[in-house]
Parts: sequence; structure tokens; C-alpha cells
Amino acid sequence: DSSCSSYDKSIVALDTRDQYQTFCILEPLFRKPPALASSPVVNMPFITDTLLQQYYSLDAEVARELVGRGQKMTAKLRKDLDIISDKTGITLKSCLRQYDNIKRIYKEVDEKEGKVAQNIQRYYGLSPSLCQQYAAIIYILDNRIDVTPRKVPGLTYPALVKCVSVLMSEWCPSSEGSSDMDTDRAFLKELHSLKDKVSESMLVGMVNHGCETLKNNPDYPKNFVMELRKLAVKLMSIGYSLVHTKDYTDIFIDLDEMILRPWASAGLPFSLLELGLSKLLGCYVNAATNTGLYSTISTFERYLRPISSCLLVLSNS
Repeated sequence: DSSCSSYDKSIVALDTRDQYQTFCILEPLFRKPPALASSPVVNMPFITDTLLQQYYSLDAEVARELVGRGQKMTAKLRKDLDIISDKTGITLKSCLRQYDNIKRIYKEVDEKEGKVAQNIQRYYGLSPSLCQQYAAIIYILDNRIDVTPRKVPGLTYPALVKCVSVLMSEWCPSSEGSSDMDTDRAFLKELHSLKDKVSESMLVGMVNHGCETLKNNPDYPKNFVMELRKLAVKLMSIGYSLVHTKDYTDIFIDLDEMILRPWASAGLPFSLLELGLSKLLGCYVNAATNTGLYSTISTFERYLRPISSCLLVLSNS
């Protein structure tokens, strides 16, 4: 009856008020998780941990927009959050929370030695997945990598996190006192130096020699080897230029425009791209072993393996 209905509404209203009051107590602690663990106010470890993970959760659409704005966590970006809210359908309050969390974590781990994801986990106690997402976002922002949606429209947030995580794992220093927010400059210089040792004609010759048996193989498209030669030259062109900051920031744009689009335009399925990249690595290793370029193999492999992983992720994105 009407009395029960009125009673139920009052209970809901009281419970909602209590929830808001509890959140007002917890939110300042969420911003400094070590204080959460030692607070005498909180004595619900499982519940507070669940709430902490939710508080730092990221919506893929919002995170993709934030890193795709081509700027760090600035006041101007914060003012644009209403645009991001309208575009993604995520409430402005949620967009603000995610923006503030990224900025807070960035500030906390900036300049710290060691793995970014581990530093985030150590201070904030977030899940491995969330830590890796924040680490990837921070790497993109810190290195100003251009992932503007209109320039790389097919690059989804999950694909972006996977690719950046691979680059951080393979191309960042692992020595004590270093951080994986910084790309290994010594490696990029070594990669650039290959330009003076491995000419374009040598690359083409490596592919021709290593893929001789594929040229007239009916199981492969007639233009497969020809496109593989182009792939080798373009991939190394990208690699040689990564030592320059501007070219490093454009890495995903270049992979899309110079590798993936031409491959598709040539009528080749992306299912053959993995084989092509594997063949390219094998051709280089075999040729380098027999031509006095053995010392360059480790640099070439360190470049091509993560790039291949990124290309395969992007081609499925």
C-alpha cells in the first residue's frame, strides 16, 4: 500500500545518504592509498580494495580520448572533458575522476627509478591489469607519442595498451637506476647506425635470396615476395629514424601509413603479414651470418620482434 511505498523510499533515501557520506570519508584516502591501509576509520580490507579498484578503473573510450589529444594532463585538457563526455557518453564526473587519477599517478611515479607498473602497484595497490594500463598511458604522455584518432583511426585503446607495453618491455633500459618511461637511446643509436651498414639494395637482396622458393609457389600471391621487399625497406626506414624524437612520436602513424595500408592496398591479407615478418627476420639473420654483419643481428632482432608484435596487434584492431 501507499504507507509501505513511502517507507521503502525513505529507507532507500537514508541508505543512499549513508553511501555518499561513506564515500566522502573514503575518497581522500583513495587518493593516497597508503593512508587507506593505516586509517582507523576503515576496517573492511576486502570491501575497500574492491572500491579502490573501481575508483581507479578506466573506461576505454575516455582513456583513448585523453591520450589522443596530443598533450599532457593540462588545465586546457581538463576544460575539454565536457567534449569527451559528450563524445563517449560517459558522465562528466566520471571523466573528471579518470583525468585526475591519471594526473595523480603520473605525478607520483614521474622521475622514479624502476618499472612504472611496479611503482604504481607498490604505491596504489592496483591490479596488474590496471597498473599496466596506467603505465602505458604515462609512457605515451611522457614521450608525446601521437595517437590522435584522426591520424590512426583504427587504433583502439586495448590495442594501444598492448603495443606500448611491448615497446616498454623491449626498448626501455632494464638496468638498475633506470626507468621504463625512457626509451633506450643507446639502442636507438645502434639501430640508426645500421643505415651505414645495411643498404636498401642489401635488404632487397636478402629477401630475394631468402624467399627464392616462394616466388613461383602457387600457395602464395604472385606479388608476395615483391611486397615483402618493400616491407623490408620501409620497416628499416622507420627504424633508422626512431633516434629522432619527432619520428619516435610518429611511430604508430608511420606503421599504419607506411606498412599496414600499403600491404592492404596490394591486396594481401593480414593473415600473411605474420609469415612475411617471420620470413624477413629469417632472411636477415641468415644473410648477416654469412656476410660479416653478425654483430648487427641482436639490434635488428630487438627492433623487429616488438615491431612485428605491434603490427599484428594493429592489423587485428
